[in-house]
Amino acid sequence: MIDLKGKRALVFGVASETSIAWGIAQKLAAAGATVTLGYQKRFLSRLMQLTKDIPWIEGKFECDVAEEESVQRFFEEAPGDFDILVHAIGFAPAEALGRPVIFTEQKDFETAMTVSAYSMIRLARNALPRMNAGGSMLTLTYLGSERVVPGYRIMGTAKAALESVTRELAALVGQRGVRVNAISAGPIKTLAASGVPGFDKILGWMAHCAPLKRNVTQEDVAGAALFFASDLASGVTGQILYVDAGYSIMGVPPGLDALLSSQAAPGETPVQEARPA
Repeated sequence: MIDLKGKRALVFGVASETSIAWGIAQKLAAAGATVTLGYQKRFLSRLMQLTKDIPWIEGKFECDVAEEESVQRFFEEAPGDFDILVHAIGFAPAEALGRPVIFTEQKDFETAMTVSAYSMIRLARNALPRMNAGGSMLTLTYLGSERVVPGYRIMGTAKAALESVTRELAALVGQRGVRVNAISAGPIKTLAASGVPGFDKILGWMAHCAPLKRNVTQEDVAGAALFFASDLASGVTGQILYVDAGYSIMGVPPGLDALLSSQAAPGETPVQEARPA
C-alpha cells in the first residue's frame, strides 16, 4: 500500500464533487497526505459545502491562476513546505468552443492558453522554492492535444502547450529533485466537460472503441495520480501517462464493417471488405 503520511499536497481545480481534482485529493488523503486547496472565487460556496468537517483539508485559499497577484497571495497565505502539486485546470471561453478554430478570437485564444497552460508555469514558479526534494508536480491533459476531437477545438491547442510545458519544467527542476508529469485522462463527466459541445457522444464513442469497453472514472485517474505522487514513481519525470481505457492505442474502431454499412447512402452499395483477387 502506498504511504503518504507526512506529505502535504496543493490541489488546484476543485469545482464540484465530480471534479477530477477532488477525486485526486481524496485519493492522496486516503494514503495519508494532507491537502491544501486553491479555488476560484465563483466556486467558494460549493467548495465550502464539499469540504465541511473534513480533517485532512489543511486549508482553502482563493487562487485565480490567470492573475499573478492572486497566485502570489495564495502562496503567502498557505503556510509551510509541500511535497505534491496537482494542477487540474483547463478553460476556454464558450465562444471559442462553439465555433471552428479558424474563427477563434485572439482574446479567447489568450484566455485558453493562459488558464490552461501558462498557469502551470505560474504555479510551478511560485511553488518551487517551497517544494521538498523528491516532490511531484502533476497536471492533467487530454488526447485532443495531439488529435482532432470534435468540439474540443482551441482547448486541444492549449493542452498541447501544456504537455510541452510539462517536459520543459521536468528538465528544469529535475536537478532540484522535483518531478513533473501529466496524465492524459479519457473523457469524464465533470462540470468543465459540460461546456464541450457533443460531449455525451464523445463519451459513447470512446467507450465503444476503447479496449476496456468503458469510460474511465475519477477513481481511475486518481489512482495514477497517487502513483506519480509516491516514491514508486521516483524515477519518472516529463512523461504523459494515458489513463483512457486504452482508447489512445486504437487506430481503427471495432465494428468497422457495420459502421461503414450504416453510413452508406440510400441506393448505394456499402463498402465491402477488401479481398485478394
